[in-house]
Amino acid sequence: MSQPKLSDVAALAGVSPTTVSRVLNNRGYLSEKTRSSVFEAMKTLGYRPNAIARSLQGRKSQLIGLVFPSVAHPFYGEMAYRLESHLADAGYKTILCNSGDRPEAEQRYLDMLLANQVDGVITGAHSQLVAQFPLMGAPLVTIDRAETGKAPNVRCDNYDGGYRATSLLLERGAKEPVHITSTASEVNLRLRGYRDALAEHGITGRTLELGFDTPHAHKMEMIASYLDQYPTLDAVFASNDIYAAMVLSCAQRLGLEVPTDLQVIGFDGAPYTRAMLPHLATVMQPIDEIAQRAVARLLHAIAGQEDDLDGAEVLPVSVYEGSTLRQKQPDRVSLD
Repeated sequence: MSQPKLSDVAALAGVSPTTVSRVLNNRGYLSEKTRSSVFEAMKTLGYRPNAIARSLQGRKSQLIGLVFPSVAHPFYGEMAYRLESHLADAGYKTILCNSGDRPEAEQRYLDMLLANQVDGVITGAHSQLVAQFPLMGAPLVTIDRAETGKAPNVRCDNYDGGYRATSLLLERGAKEPVHITSTASEVNLRLRGYRDALAEHGITGRTLELGFDTPHAHKMEMIASYLDQYPTLDAVFASNDIYAAMVLSCAQRLGLEVPTDLQVIGFDGAPYTRAMLPHLATVMQPIDEIAQRAVARLLHAIAGQEDDLDGAEVLPVSVYEGSTLRQKQPDRVSLD
């Protein structure tokens, strides 16, 4: 099956090939209706402008788009900072987009990135829109997402992190743990690791799903209410350090002693979180290494060297035990 051409896009959009070219290169005045028609035709046909040809014609922008849910989140903020630093070292500037995990916001940002003729995009957004938008006329690399087969993906070993965090809680005496996460989907590898570790110990466990776009205050109330509703809970594996911090705050409100009454372990280990909560046990992602590998994959793709769209780079995690876990009990020595 032949690849769609610019003339095919023009025919479907009901405009001239010159107009399609002007949309792609952001030249001259074009109505929003015309732009939307061209973008929709590109999406329908699966048309992708030749980024290599643009480079040979001297039209590389040296711009990279970064699309993340919110850099207010310590993990995404640190990731954006590391990506920007490594891209700057390679001679690129960045356009940072905070999508809030809203598909409509991501669509607006993608239109803007197209108009600015970015040379590539790195995204950690959770909605399916960005990862399934192969029409940028530039390569796409994803970070910490489920594989889509449409772009290279760089992430930590979320399954192993979930498994190790849960196993550690159980080793330290947890009997009734709960996993607090945004969504309990089938592609949630941290949740899968949690469940597999529990299954090995014959424990069912619980899961509290907070949602991605639930307001912060409401998430706090959901956690406090859950802990109050199930007073026998004795351990929490939080899917990120923000949720773990919320648990610590709610435990204090409810008069629960950590780790005596309630053990807590988070996930991410961003530097600012570690500085503010040095006592928090957490699974630490190799943030800078993820950023370096994502930039390397993107630069290879820009140079026409990236062919493996299914490729996922899975980097190992480490565990910081802090003091929100019970102390490991010494092995008993037999006197027999």
